[in-house]
Order: sequence, then structure tokens, then C-alpha cells
Amino acid sequence: MSANFLQMIVASIGLVSIVQTSSDFFIVVKWAGVAYLSYLGLRLIFSKKDNTTNMDRQIRSSRSLYWQGFITSVANPKAVVFFAALFPQFINPAAPLLSQFAILSATYLIMDAMFLFSYGRLAAWISSKLKSSARQHLGKLSGSFLIGAAVLLGLKEVDTSL
Repeated sequence: MSANFLQMIVASIGLVSIVQTSSDFFIVVKWAGVAYLSYLGLRLIFSKKDNTTNMDRQIRSSRSLYWQGFITSVANPKAVVFFAALFPQFINPAAPLLSQFAILSATYLIMDAMFLFSYGRLAAWISSKLKSSARQHLGKLSGSFLIGAAVLLGLKEVDTSL
């Protein structure tokens, strides 16, 4: 979550300067978001290999787990692109941008933390119960939802008036 917060700041700083100078930016970001979601969905749908691995089951310290998660997340350059594609969809260029970014960031972080906590608890239980074919079907379903989100984003009208 802390790595995502840093990535949101980077995305927000870049967006503020662009939003103030170019209304075409919103259209570009919208279609970049559509392309990215479509790519992720297609990748899941056409993935043939089972992505399960034999996890190392040794107990590690909370600090070690935090830094592993932080480094993994902060090293993902797609996250900045994701936030740069997500936030403009909910930004009113006529309203103060800083407060909008703060509200969007806090909302995202709280919801993501709740989801990740729940997902982690449930995934540990479900993963031992699913067979390889069920995992592949679940990946295809997830990919279909991502493509559906891309279609909905593509159909969304963008107000480019500043």
C-alpha cells in the first residue's frame, strides 16, 4: 500500500501539470487505459501454463514481508501508468485538483487494503482446493472481466472542456 501511495503521488504530479495544459490528455489516457486493460485480459485468457509454484512455507518476520511486498510493488512501472489512467476518469478539471487526488488516493488505498486482506485469507484456503483446470478457467473468467471493463471505459464519454 505504501508503494502504491508513492506511485499515486508520481502519477498525480505528472497529471496535474498535463491537465492544466492539455485537454487532449484525457482522451489519450482513456484509450491507453482501454489498451492496457485489454492487454491484461487477453493475457489471462490465452495463458496456457499454470502459474502455481511451490511457495516457500517458512515463517518470515513482518519487516521482511513488508520490504518484499514494497520492493515488488514499487518496482512495477505499470502501477504509475494504471493510476495515471484511472484517476483522470474521476477528475473534474474545474475543481481543485489536489483535494480530488487526495480523496481518490485515500479511497483507493482503503478499498485495496480491505480487498487484499480478504483476498489473501480466502486465496490461501481456496488454492489448496482448486485443480489446475479450475485455475485456468478462473483466469479466463478474470480476463473476460478485464476486457469488459476496457469496453465500458472505451464507451465512456470524456468531458475535455477545461
